[in-house]
Amino acid sequence: MARPSIEQIRASSDHATLFRWNLIFAAFPAALAGAPATEDLNIRCESTEQPSRTGQTIINNIRGHQTKQTGIWTYNPITLTFVETVDNLVNQFIHDWCDLTWVTKFGTSATKADSQAVVILQRLDNEDNPIVEFKLVGCLPEAEDKGGSLDGATSDFIKPTLTLNFDYFERVAVG
Repeated sequence: MARPSIEQIRASSDHATLFRWNLIFAAFPAALAGAPATEDLNIRCESTEQPSRTGQTIINNIRGHQTKQTGIWTYNPITLTFVETVDNLVNQFIHDWCDLTWVTKFGTSATKADSQAVVILQRLDNEDNPIVEFKLVGCLPEAEDKGGSLDGATSDFIKPTLTLNFDYFERVAVG
């Protein structure tokens, strides 16, 4: 097989870029009072990973011969990194959602059904049309970070993170 020519590369489709994407909260947790608008979170979200999964391999070892087969697949958490604004919208949202899943003073939580969200990540083409959607079902907060150390010497924004675990994702080609 010959190396591709520049004309073959030019004839291929536009390449997908890392900076064209959207974050959509299709369903906020039912028990969350005062959830922000999904658009407000989208414009403050700086980065995230694309959803992924990891397969386990089962090794069958009989008398020195090994064969392998697939086992259970697990879904890997994603981390949303936001840029906070002075209205504290992101940190308040993360705090309130985490509090649904564990009330420290009482050791209680809302039900799983009332605590989970549905999150959609869309990859976009060059005209900002969705080309692929990842629908994350059963999202629950797994870890939070308030957004950095307050030190008085650093010139940067507060960037809170929220790590989400989820039951599964659906990948849908759009367009």
